[in-house]
Amino acid sequence: LAALLALLAAARALSTCRTLDLEAARLKRIEAVRGQILSKLRLPEPPPEPGPAGPLPEDVRALYNSTRELLLQRERLRPPED
Repeated sequence: LAALLALLAAARALSTCRTLDLEAARLKRIEAVRGQILSKLRLPEPPPEPGPAGPLPEDVRALYNSTRELLLQRERLRPPED
């Protein structure tokens, strides 16, 4: 039994197989997909992250508010559903 265990340990030491790092494989796959997407979009690199949005122009704000008021009026006028 001792000789068999020694032989098994020696065989394991000669093995050239490396353990599979799943996290490294996952990160490589993500990078490959990212590269494919950039290639399809014909972009050399990802676009920069957008900064914080500035204040809305007054006409856009007025349009939003009027649309919101119109939707609230329609909701009030709609008959209740059973």
